[in-house]
Amino acid sequence: MRVDTPEVIKEVLETVKSSYEPNPNRYLRDGLVFWMICSGVHLYNMSEIKISDINRETRQIAINGIVYDIIDDDMISFINEWIKCDYVESERFGPVYLDNSDYLFSPNVIDRTFDEKSGSGVFIAALNRISTHYYEVTGRRILISSLGVSIPRLFSDVAIMIDIE
Repeated sequence: MRVDTPEVIKEVLETVKSSYEPNPNRYLRDGLVFWMICSGVHLYNMSEIKISDINRETRQIAINGIVYDIIDDDMISFINEWIKCDYVESERFGPVYLDNSDYLFSPNVIDRTFDEKSGSGVFIAALNRISTHYYEVTGRRILISSLGVSIPRLFSDVAIMIDIE
């Protein structure tokens, strides 16, 4: 089954939500990353998104000359809740504080020493966590196709959910 409608994205996120219970901020970040990727936001543009690039009224995000549509009000809710967070939970370090930044996905204060923006590894790890939690609950994996990384705005081919035998 393809992840090609907001309803499927919501179903996946609702399924994994209980797996994140001790880590609500991580759920917000990972869920927002999932919304973005499934909406066609290019993986390498994720770190470039500034809060000022998000227009809630037109339901669009404009980055590097590309305009992405905000496909559902739940995505806006994730954005609004995420920008209120000042830390994100880490399995290894516990709460890790986020740097005060103009970027939607602010780097944590440790990473800030090395770079101003979050690296793509942060987003890949978020997608892997969603896929792992979904597999633990349902026995089905979420696989992200290469098209979702290389061709922006290609919504229906971004993620494919398959059964594992």
